[in-house]
Amino acid sequence: MIAIATALTRCLTEGDVEGVGALYADDAVVWRNLDGRELSKAQVMKVVRFLVERVRDLRYDDVRVLPTPSGFVQQHTLVGITERGQPLRAPACLVVTVERGLITRIDEYLDSAALAPLA
Repeated sequence: MIAIATALTRCLTEGDVEGVGALYADDAVVWRNLDGRELSKAQVMKVVRFLVERVRDLRYDDVRVLPTPSGFVQQHTLVGITERGQPLRAPACLVVTVERGLITRIDEYLDSAALAPLA
């Protein structure tokens, strides 16, 4: 499970959108506390592409990963510089379910105020 968490972080911070997609099952869903919606894999890939194309120096700081019987929990701070030069620092928590070596569900918790520089 730690290997999947590490790969997810690496692919995102290296701008490897296809690599991120390869870690998700085709029927994976991501629930977001920001709006209570569940996103499909295709919708999530649009968000990933937005981040890697619009945020410079994208990285995760303070990464902590805890394996669970069904996957892992990851806490981190999403850090970067927006297109307008504004700093981005968004603490996050992901509760990830993994089945057959692929991510099938993520429950994502973010502070909406911390994402304001992306608006």
